[in-house]
Amino acid sequence: MDYKKTLLTLMWWIHGAIRFLLAVTLLYNGAIKLGLGQFGIPDMGDALISQGEMSPMGLLSRMVAFSPLFQFLAGVSEVGAAVALIWRRTIVLGGMIGVASMAFIFVLNLGYDMPGKQISLALLIMSAIVILPWMTRLTKALVGNGHISAVTTPTLIPWLKFSRVTRIGGPITGVVILGLVAWFSLTTQPVREINESAPAGVWVVQEDTETPAAQLSEDKRWQKIAFGDVEKNGTANVQVRIADGSLLEGTYQRVGAETIQLKLRELRKPGEKIVDYYSMPEQNIELVFQEQPDGTIRLSGEDKNMVIVTDYDARLLYDRGFNWGIRVDDPFER
Repeated sequence: MDYKKTLLTLMWWIHGAIRFLLAVTLLYNGAIKLGLGQFGIPDMGDALISQGEMSPMGLLSRMVAFSPLFQFLAGVSEVGAAVALIWRRTIVLGGMIGVASMAFIFVLNLGYDMPGKQISLALLIMSAIVILPWMTRLTKALVGNGHISAVTTPTLIPWLKFSRVTRIGGPITGVVILGLVAWFSLTTQPVREINESAPAGVWVVQEDTETPAAQLSEDKRWQKIAFGDVEKNGTANVQVRIADGSLLEGTYQRVGAETIQLKLRELRKPGEKIVDYYSMPEQNIELVFQEQPDGTIRLSGEDKNMVIVTDYDARLLYDRGFNWGIRVDDPFER
């Protein structure tokens, strides 16, 4: 009997460790989503890549980023599950929310080839383990058949006075730890600001002094440019569509009242390691932009001298907001 009692106590200690690790992980992931730090927000600096050029992972990331509401609700579910896992009376609720949330995320990760497939599966299994001791009671409650008996838990700490202290101090300590984890996850995110001043926007080249190549496949002139309006630590995304059809992406930074520095590179190729991709040399270009009275912008610098005009069709996704009312073009799909 002592052996069985000791084994049962050990299993409950393992159960508690799994519950704590699950709570910390869910809270970290949820807090990042609440701060819109995991997927970011819609940025016009990402407007030129076509659907066919995206990877499945990139498609999902952009889709989630476009809906801050989706991110926020996902974060609420994960943070709520983490908090519920701290208290004994809400363990089952937290575990059930964790199972539902992680099952949904696991399916997304599988369907869009995300790198978090193994992690989300592990969290799903951990959530199931957390509610495992209550599965019989849950089944009876859902089916509505049979007497629902209480779950008998062993005495984890044999010392009565110390057990009374930990019964109160344990949840308090858990809340403090979760608070520190949430604070860390939010404060370690880059500072994000919205800067819609020029040259932010999506532009098409209207005039260019550069001589075109004899063959279009060899033409390296810029055709379209997308300057992002979401700055992270002073830099924003930029994409450049070349006349030969290729796409360059990178970042740009404002270094003066009318001066910007661009860092551009080709799209990452399938199978290319991220370390190798970012170790490749990038194009560093410094340009001066001048706003014209007609709304166009002149870009000049190095071997570039062009006039760009707003491409409203290419920025429709970012300009068209949410509306409760019925409009002539609702629903609008293209």
